[in-house]
Amino acid sequence: MNSKRLDIFPTTVIDYDLTNHPDRDLLLKYISIPSNSDSHGLLDNGTSSFKVKEDFLREPEFIGLRNDIQKCLDDYCMSLGISYVTFENSWFSIMGKGGQVGTHSHGASIISGAYYPLLKENTCNLYFKNPVQSAVIFTYKNTTRSDFQYNDVCIQIKENHLYLFPGWLHHYTEKNRGDERIVVSFNAKFY
Repeated sequence: MNSKRLDIFPTTVIDYDLTNHPDRDLLLKYISIPSNSDSHGLLDNGTSSFKVKEDFLREPEFIGLRNDIQKCLDDYCMSLGISYVTFENSWFSIMGKGGQVGTHSHGASIISGAYYPLLKENTCNLYFKNPVQSAVIFTYKNTTRSDFQYNDVCIQIKENHLYLFPGWLHHYTEKNRGDERIVVSFNAKFY
């Protein structure tokens, strides 16, 4: 019997290494100013610039970082064969020990991203929810685990890395076991 396996509807997350980015220290200095952030409902034990300044990456001092993230967005679009996107908004979040981000998606955003300029490795990983899990009707009993049986997938995030993913993909974090975790998040839309 001949067969051909067709794994349909893949969901792509791409990890870009931005280690040694020249704007990192300037970014961390900007983020450390208390008036640049406030509380946010999805974030336990932390603050965010989400309500304070929409799209802080438009500040002139971050043009280099913004341009490099745009190159990553272009690469992501090219690898998926979709139209190119541009920034819609951006914000940062600072999370203390024990903090976490609740499950959410970025709604109408075509591509969303998370860049981690400050993070102690394996202290607060990122989880993505299986977008088709609610439709799965199979019962798995005494079988070998496969990629199709997970409700959530853990991405072990790394400091100075940028992660791009579809905006509709639900995600959350585990509790932060480190001291401080900083993430720069953004949404992108079609030109």
